[in-house]
Order: sequence, then C-alpha cells, then structure tokens
Amino acid sequence: MKPTVELPSYPKEIEDWWWNQTVQMWPELSEEKILNLIRKEILIQSDRFNKSRSFDPQAYGSRELSLLSYGNFFFPRTWKAMTLALSEAFHFRLWEKSSKGPIRILDIGSGSGASGLSTLSFLRKLNIENSISLESWDYSGKSLAFQKNLHRACYPLWPESEIKTKRTDLRYNLPKPSKQRYDLILLGYSINEVLQDTEANEYRDWIREIIGLLAPSGFVLIVEPAEKNLCDQLHKNTAFLSSVEKDLHIESPYFNGNQCPFFSGKTNYYSHEVRKIYPSQRIEEINKPLGLEMREVKFGLSIIGKKPPRSFPKNFSICRLVSPVRKKKGTISFIGIASDGLEYGYELQRRSLSTDETKGLLNMERGDIINIAEGESGKDPKRIRIHSYNSLSLQFAPRWEK
Repeated sequence: MKPTVELPSYPKEIEDWWWNQTVQMWPELSEEKILNLIRKEILIQSDRFNKSRSFDPQAYGSRELSLLSYGNFFFPRTWKAMTLALSEAFHFRLWEKSSKGPIRILDIGSGSGASGLSTLSFLRKLNIENSISLESWDYSGKSLAFQKNLHRACYPLWPESEIKTKRTDLRYNLPKPSKQRYDLILLGYSINEVLQDTEANEYRDWIREIIGLLAPSGFVLIVEPAEKNLCDQLHKNTAFLSSVEKDLHIESPYFNGNQCPFFSGKTNYYSHEVRKIYPSQRIEEINKPLGLEMREVKFGLSIIGKKPPRSFPKNFSICRLVSPVRKKKGTISFIGIASDGLEYGYELQRRSLSTDETKGLLNMERGDIINIAEGESGKDPKRIRIHSYNSLSLQFAPRWEK
C-alpha cells in the first residue's frame, strides 16, 4: 500500500544547530563527555515526563543542560508528532488557510518551539505563499530565547515568517484576549502540564478560552502523551464541550463530530497514534547506552474547530485504525472506529492474500484512515469480513521521507 502523504524529514540544519549550541556551552569537554552529560539529563527528563509528572519551572525550563538535552533528543519527536497532526488537518480534515494576509499561528506552552517551528516548516514545504506570523507563549524565558535564536539561524526553512514570544505562566491565567484571532492554535504535549491536577470544569473553561481565540475556519491541534488517563481526559472533555457549545466541533480523531468511544467503558484500547519514525545517526548515538524507544512516536490527538466537520457516510466503510494489525493462523485482523462512531473488528482471510499484500496490511499504522469498499457482517454485526485486499484502500496514511 502506498502512503497518501509523504512527510518531509526532520531538517538536518536544526539538528546541527542544537548540537552546535551544546558544544559551544562546554567547549572544554570532549564529545563523549558531552554525550554522557546529555544522556544523564535525558533519563531525568524521561522520568519527569513518564513517572514523576513533575514540571517545576525552576528545574524544567531554566537550566541550559535541560534545554539542550531536550533540543538534541526530544525536540525532533515533538516536531514529528505535530507535523503528523498538521498533515491530517491539511490533507484530510480540510483546514483552510487565510485567503489573503498572513497565516496566524499561536503555540501555547511552546517551550523551545518544536511544534510552532515544525508548523512553519510544513507550511513552507506545501509552497503556501502567505506570510506567517507565529506567536509563542511559555513560562520559560530561556526556552523562548532558544526558539527565537533557532528561528533566526534557520530562517531559510521558513522565509517570510515572523515570531513573537510572550513569557507567561499558563497554569494560572491565559493572557487577556485581544481582537487577534488565529488560524491554527497548537498545544504540543503542553495541555497535560498546564492543566495538571485541575478539575474537569477548570479544564473545560480553559479550552473554551482557547476556542475564543480561534478564527472561524481555524483548528486547534492538540497532541498529548500516549497515556490512557491523559488521552481519556482529553477526549472526555472535548466530547462534553462539543455537546454543549454550538461553536465547538470535534474534527479528529474520528468522523462526523463523533466523540471517542473508549473513555466511557472498559476496552483493551484507547485513542492514540503509533507512528514509525527514523531517528538520525546522532540520536542513535545518544540513545545507544540508554535503550529508549526511538523508532516510534506515540501520542494522543484531538483536532477541534468552530466549523462543522467533514461529512462521511455513517456506516463501517470508513474507519480509523486503533489497534495493531494482527496476523493469525487464518486471518489478518484489526480494530477500527468507523464513521458511525462505533468500534468494529475487521478481518481478511489469509488464503486470499499474496506475500506482498500481507506485508502491505501489516505495515499499516495505528492512526491510518481506511476505506472498505466491500465488506459484510455475519452473526456479529460488529465483525466485518473484508472480501479482498483490493476492497481496502488507504484514505490517510502519512509516511516519512527516507
């Protein structure tokens, strides 16, 4: 199966910039000693993200070692996750850029700029000619300074763009709204930090404020860590808001504005993406003694907007893959959430598949959107037998340049 979208690889200019900043910080140290410094900090950050859930500004965004380690190792992953989200918004959810004037982007909890700068780069790769204005909000002045320096140093990646930064602690209050409205609002792994330990009503009020900053045709792109409780919290709150707010609609991850079906009951799955990525040689070198997973990026995704979502037939024929593709003795099967909002099990008989067809099915990724032209249910209406390999086609399947 061919990808429907080929995504540009992570720019080497940015990787080199982060490494040069690191070497300049400790010119007296050998490369191996610098690598070991970074490795120790990466383990601390990994525990902070995944175990302790501690986001103390004094420890997290104020130390050069912390910021440089993030830039060399985690920055590309955040970049790629937001690129995947934006790719879906543009290629499948029909986000529309401004017809004239600048494209206005707001990155909330931007850190050193992985989400915002990835968006600038992606839009330029699409040959969109509008000028672009990126506004970044974060509590860390040092992170924002790194972002501005990186934007200036790699300006050929995003010509005719400008960046404005605002230092503010988003845990308490968003900056007072102005007349400015944004075409894209980005929340790249930030909402779980900003709203950590908040009550549902505070979470929802915060999202309402965000929607108030959005242009009528704009989208909010939310990427979160692929942890069940965080993903369920995100989808539960957006589902509630979409049911009570007339100008808030769920665009993604599912169809026709349907909410996630997983948070309301027991299930083996929850809504998140699992996408293959290709780490660079430098990241491989940093990671060699650490053994962290670097060949996949996993994240929760939600895209919300003010306009009604794209319309799809309300049946099992369009689905989003939400499980691994499983190869069993007689079948290949997977779980999908269809455009009627329900969960289905899909299967094909292996005896009808060639080796290449089997390989193509096994290479599908969690998050791919699939069309089933011919399928039928049996005694169990939620189990769909797909007639043949040719009955199945990918509608949205982004893959990276190699």
